[in-house]
Amino acid sequence: MKLKHFGALLFISVISGCAVYTGLNYDQLFGKQQIQSRTPEYNSKAAQRFVREIKPILDNRCVVCHACYDAPCQLKLSSVEGIDRGANKNLVYEGTRLTASNPTRLFEDAQTTQEWRDIGFHPILNERSQIPEANLEAGLVARLLTQKKAHPLPEQKQLEGFDFKVDRQQQCPTIENIDQYQADYPTWGMPYGMPALSNKEHNTLMSWLSDGAVMTAHQPLSKQQIKQVKIWEAFLNNDSLKQQLTSRYIYEHLFLSHIYFSDSQKATPNSPIQFFALVRSATPPGLPVKRITTRRPYDDPKVDRVYYRLVAYPATIVDKTHQPYAFNDEKLKRIQDLFIKPTYQVDSLPSYKAKVSANPMTAFASLPVEARYQFMLDNAQNTIMSFIKGPVCRG
Repeated sequence: MKLKHFGALLFISVISGCAVYTGLNYDQLFGKQQIQSRTPEYNSKAAQRFVREIKPILDNRCVVCHACYDAPCQLKLSSVEGIDRGANKNLVYEGTRLTASNPTRLFEDAQTTQEWRDIGFHPILNERSQIPEANLEAGLVARLLTQKKAHPLPEQKQLEGFDFKVDRQQQCPTIENIDQYQADYPTWGMPYGMPALSNKEHNTLMSWLSDGAVMTAHQPLSKQQIKQVKIWEAFLNNDSLKQQLTSRYIYEHLFLSHIYFSDSQKATPNSPIQFFALVRSATPPGLPVKRITTRRPYDDPKVDRVYYRLVAYPATIVDKTHQPYAFNDEKLKRIQDLFIKPTYQVDSLPSYKAKVSANPMTAFASLPVEARYQFMLDNAQNTIMSFIKGPVCRG
């Protein structure tokens, strides 16, 4: 079977050169495209190969450009989910757009690779027959790495031929039109506009791609992390109206933050700090999170009861999107002293109608003014940071 496919590729390349590849029918050569399972259990040999050999290369050479919501071609290489999701040529921000577009936030607006395919994301890894020839020839990453190897950066004092403008016209080739892209932009292999990978890095990635680009399931949480999640979720989801309003207030201030448990998590070379996201869920603690996804954090969740849950943030942390926020015993006591222990009455929860929910002075009027003031003072650095950083790299 392998010889048959290899012979077909060799024959095509010999008689026709790169030009005819534009019309190459990958379905005929390697079968129909279908989503592949690439996430074995974390402690398996294949998963650890990705963790120890592949991820460090991606983190060091790729995520600097491909880690944000508005990354080139919406390609996020900072997580397994982002790699599997692939790319999309639509611009996240388009100044001439007259109507709102549907958001495409990783981990939020779709949950499976198939859902991403359904809304227009194309694969960057081979999704046809998982033989080495197909993995390299019908895989976009492999083709772009090979292109870079064949056409390294020109030796120029001032680099020419690359467009680094924020509003540049994006070129987002699919495997079906990669040949035209390579003919039009021979020096635009990956990493784009940067030095090529070292021979060792290149060979390591190409070997991994040839073997099927197996990645990993998420690393299980430690017992201490699970304990801390339970403590905070129990607090945030108390049934009293006072607590529900307090939790809504905290969520709307911290929904962009990378939360960590400072009392129990110590970073080591083999075990970096695990960060978490505070999300709204339709399910209470103890049940799988059913994420409530809305355009804005104060939009109507369309459920009778909102629960506030902590979910592990599985992507590589990059400084330009990083807003760390510590949860610890001292922080929990401080929030309780500000919002829970004082005597005041919350008769009803505020509406999610825009005229109410979009104005925190109206939505949280029942919370003590002094508590809100002190909370903002306590978290001034985080508040200012959220104006500067976030999921969008344009700040």
